[in-house]
Amino acid sequence: MKKVPLESMPGHLLRRCHQIGVAIFLEACAEYDLTPLQFAVLQTLVNDGAQDQVTLGGATAMDRTSIALLVRNLEQRGLLKREKSSRDQRAKIVTITAAGRKLLKTALPAVEAAQKRILAPLDQAEAARLLELLGKLAENNNALSRAPARSLRRSA
Repeated sequence: MKKVPLESMPGHLLRRCHQIGVAIFLEACAEYDLTPLQFAVLQTLVNDGAQDQVTLGGATAMDRTSIALLVRNLEQRGLLKREKSSRDQRAKIVTITAAGRKLLKTALPAVEAAQKRILAPLDQAEAARLLELLGKLAENNNALSRAPARSLRRSA
């Protein structure tokens, strides 16, 4: 059987980097009891405002079940609230609460430090290039995702 070095497989390296990135984030944000997905949901609500749960799931590339569980957990913690839509009784509008905004404001330095730590092995040009390439991979392979993002935005 042919030997294949795992280090030459992008899927393996992406999985490893994901593990490392999550571990760094969880360590940095442990005192806030905040996960990367919870941060993504809360920050999306700050960035884009209140929105229905399905749209929020699309914006954060989460399937319906995952976003529903995550929103329920954040609601139980008082970090966001859900209300029935006045336009569609089946839809639930998700809004970040004052407590959610306060948590984000307090945790943001730790989140930013985690991002810097993830990129620490790279120089500034390499880090910028990596982010550009990861964005390109995510955007061009989006349709292949189990939960495609429905609003990929690039920051300028």
